[in-house]
Amino acid sequence: MSAGPVWVAGAVALLAAVLLAPAALRLGPQRLRVENWAGRTVPATLGWALLAGGTIGTWTAVLAGATGVVLAWAAAVLVFATGFLDDALGHHARGLRGHLASLLRGRPTTGVLKLVVGTALGIGLAVWLGGDAARVAAASVVIVLSINLWNVLDVVPGRALKWAIVVLAAVVPAALDRPTGPLLAAGLGAAVGILPFDLRERGMLGDAGSNPLGLLAGLGLAVVLPTAWLVVAAVAAVMLQVAAETVTITRIVEAVPPLRWFDRLGRRS
Repeated sequence: MSAGPVWVAGAVALLAAVLLAPAALRLGPQRLRVENWAGRTVPATLGWALLAGGTIGTWTAVLAGATGVVLAWAAAVLVFATGFLDDALGHHARGLRGHLASLLRGRPTTGVLKLVVGTALGIGLAVWLGGDAARVAAASVVIVLSINLWNVLDVVPGRALKWAIVVLAAVVPAALDRPTGPLLAAGLGAAVGILPFDLRERGMLGDAGSNPLGLLAGLGLAVVLPTAWLVVAAVAAVMLQVAAETVTITRIVEAVPPLRWFDRLGRRS
């Protein structure tokens, strides 16, 4: 596949996300208005613009001749759907431990549904990408944990989007000839398109946005990294997940000056 459809997908997704974000923020239901980190009430519907922009970009590439990307796109849509359910009907439990503890008490949450669906999709995508057992296992860990990690990152304006942009910008050039290239480029374009709305605290991604964003980041790493580096990424993902459940990512970010600078870059406060 030529690089043309990939770059077209990214450009179209960026434009579509910019144009659709105001409508997503304005038309979202009242129950999706939440209090952000600074105590301001904002709509958690930027994920809708992310999905719409990414979908338009991806299918533009498909119409231009790209093949093999529909399965990965469908996985992103399913992750969006479970994230939307969690946004709309979510339980008060926090983190993986909280949701699993609630399940053990006989009270399953939408977070458990997200975990089950995300795990199944992550393993399925890893098998679809192929490779030996070590590569499939590492890819599964990276994709599954990235879905949750980007949810954890979506606590302050821009954090989840900025790190997704960093990852996707790094992997898209290496994925130009891969079937998933248009989807990754569309995700990158849509993320760039909605970043200003997030930084200005006009809205939040919500689980419907952060979960598919994490899937794309994890998928991108699984597509382009050599097996040895993919194993390193899997170990890093596990360590970050443990940190998110114990120390918290924010404490780590605030303790490391370069991370703190990047985290605050472009934010209102």
